[in-house]
Amino acid sequence: MLFTIDRESLLNKLRIVEKITIQRGIQPILANILFDVKDNELTLSATDLDLYVVVKTAVAVKKEGKITLPAKKLVEIVSKLPDKPVEFSLNTENSLMKITCGASKFEVKGLSADDFPVSDEDVKFSEEFKINTAPFLKSIKNTVYAVAGYENRNIISGVLFKIKDGKLEMAATDGNRLTRVIEGVQTTGTSETKIVIPSKTLQEFSRICSFVEDKDVELCISKAKLIINSNSFSIKSRLLEGEFPPYEQLFPKTTTYDVSVSREELINSLERVSCMVNERTSIVRFDFTENKLSLKAETPDSGASEDELVCDFSGDGLTISFNYKYVLDSIKTMESEKVRIGMSGSATATVFKPDSEENYICLIMPINPVTR
Repeated sequence: MLFTIDRESLLNKLRIVEKITIQRGIQPILANILFDVKDNELTLSATDLDLYVVVKTAVAVKKEGKITLPAKKLVEIVSKLPDKPVEFSLNTENSLMKITCGASKFEVKGLSADDFPVSDEDVKFSEEFKINTAPFLKSIKNTVYAVAGYENRNIISGVLFKIKDGKLEMAATDGNRLTRVIEGVQTTGTSETKIVIPSKTLQEFSRICSFVEDKDVELCISKAKLIINSNSFSIKSRLLEGEFPPYEQLFPKTTTYDVSVSREELINSLERVSCMVNERTSIVRFDFTENKLSLKAETPDSGASEDELVCDFSGDGLTISFNYKYVLDSIKTMESEKVRIGMSGSATATVFKPDSEENYICLIMPINPVTR
């Protein structure tokens, strides 16, 4: 193997795939990136056995070949190289890769490409369609934070993805909170689909999109697999099997109180008050009185905190407590100046949604209801 590549282009591609590798796994080769050079193209692949990420880029090839190289060490080296062409030259007898850039020279020990896990290429897809990247990314941002822990590997460790009549609907829940967003999309090749995508897949897709500027992506779906293809990369992932919880009827049609408050002020106030929160429970108490919201937290062994902001609450007053992290997760993804908070009591689920749109909504269960 012998090829030359632009340093900046290489670093960009390495950063896309490097995060997928497993640095302390049972299989050492999962800490490596597969280099496959042929037809004046370099293909970089990485996998954690759940996800398989591939990127391609043009290179000047003098000799084709395959090898796997340690991801972390490679990124460290390339990030410190001068901005000049980088030459890779492999000694096939000892799997030693020589990396040369200007006056800088490195030798990195690789592992055989024959031991790298093979991606399943024989899957038959029941659906293949394109979707706009921008609304897809926005929908991920507004839902993925609310999934159950990925380690659970059950249906609520993923995000529901549903397309029907030009509308993309995505929803996520961990049992304590529920979020749903609806976005208009342009698609080609499908009128309706419904799958549950692992949160890790969506998080990696969002991260990778920060390195590229593809306006559309193609989704290829089988019963158990998903491939997301673009001009710049490919992600192969399993799908979660099972029935996603019927969440639609959980959103209340009406609420007793409908309060508007500045989103930025609420974020700042919550972050200040949380300095004295009990780390085990993360509870912040919301005290609503006439045109005022007081936020309070306390830790018996450390002390207490309190902050106050203006809102348009009217009535006899209401006290309700939340895990403040859930509230912050929700309102930080919103893009409106104000947040609407819909409540019917201190023991019922509360609605948080942006003041400027109706299609994004988050439902959060209160904790340890307190009566005034």
